[in-house]
Amino acid sequence: MKISQNLVLISLCTIVFSGCAAKREIVSLPESVQKEIKSTDVYIEECEKKVKADIETSNIGTYGGGGLLLALVDCAVMSHRDNCADDALTCVQNDVATFDFQEKFSKKIERKLQDTNWLHAQKINHITGINDEAHQEIFKKTNTDCVLTSKFIYKLNPQLNVLRGTLYLTLYPTSEKIKKMVNATDSLETPIFKFHIAATQSLPEATKEIEENAKLWAQNNGALLKQSLENIFNQVFDNLDKILNAPNHLPGE
Repeated sequence: MKISQNLVLISLCTIVFSGCAAKREIVSLPESVQKEIKSTDVYIEECEKKVKADIETSNIGTYGGGGLLLALVDCAVMSHRDNCADDALTCVQNDVATFDFQEKFSKKIERKLQDTNWLHAQKINHITGINDEAHQEIFKKTNTDCVLTSKFIYKLNPQLNVLRGTLYLTLYPTSEKIKKMVNATDSLETPIFKFHIAATQSLPEATKEIEENAKLWAQNNGALLKQSLENIFNQVFDNLDKILNAPNHLPGE
């Protein structure tokens, strides 16, 4: 049974929320800045040990004209869909946990970043979760030119028939030298290198029922799901080589 593949390499999203300027999703690293980087601290966010699903948005409030009551209905619908997806995926969670994707990912990304000459990766750190506050704390204590953060997210779509894995890497200026070169006053708001790579695997013979699709992923101790994660992993890292070898020329910017 052949798994259909659909590799997505660096999709550029331009989104504007309520009139606010969107943050750039892809940022190439200028060669002039690249040459000045002498040290980088790396922070790798730990992967989830369970697979989750994106939930289809409820538009009852939008179609109904808005209002508090319809907003509450939207929340209730979304919560119900989330619970249904979690219940359906119960059968695969033990298999996902035993696959130990985190260990595979950590070893691969560490080696890849340490072998990237221009990055000059110093200490490799692992972190449970990283938000804006965590970033700021990291920036305060680092004494390197840059800080690079990395995370890998894998999710199923709302129908549970497509598995998607996405690697996110962002490089921030932290030394005064590099910040001056890029006119950065706030490191978090001025990434100097940013991209993501995604790959997907489709479920063969998928049905219209999420419970049945979950069972198909879970067959033979989750063999299909594990193989799909492995395929996604390999596709993403194959393309990571190309990106790190030419950081000043990112496609789609």
